[in-house]
Amino acid sequence: MHPPTGRSDMTMPGPISDDREVEELSASECWRLIESGGIGRLAVTHVDGGPDIFPLNYVAHQGKLYVRSGAGRKLRSVRDHPAVALEVDGEEEGFYWSVVVRGSAALTEVDSEILASGARHLISDDPEHKPHVVRIQPATVTGRRFARRSPADAGRPVPRSIPHRADAPGRPKPIPHFPPAWER
Repeated sequence: MHPPTGRSDMTMPGPISDDREVEELSASECWRLIESGGIGRLAVTHVDGGPDIFPLNYVAHQGKLYVRSGAGRKLRSVRDHPAVALEVDGEEEGFYWSVVVRGSAALTEVDSEILASGARHLISDDPEHKPHVVRIQPATVTGRRFARRSPADAGRPVPRSIPHRADAPGRPKPIPHFPPAWER
């Protein structure tokens, strides 16, 4: 179950018209999608200071995300640079969606937390042994949904109806970042 929010849950929208090509998702809808996923990409700062990204399995539990890891680069990166982002995306009823969780990651060795989260049951197709559990404490959760375009739409220009900042013509509006509701 996702953390409670002060916003009302969004229902699945109808087709997105040309005047609304991208829908910003509520925190509650983002958590619903996160909980339905299970596979994502973890962005970390590599020990050399550059970015790195890892596909992985995850589980959501009580407003936190849990992943399993071996003793390699991912775990070293999280230990040295705990600021991470986890991106999850998917497709649902003719719409693509993408959710990004930004937060702080830390190794957890608390057996009761690992058991309650379900992280012990995460199974990876990667043959590497993954005895460590990493907890991601979200700071912000954001998401977007947009209609799937057909191959016939591929040659047509995308409508330019998303609001733009008046001081920067042609630049897209920044995506807002909201802290999780339980921290407000």
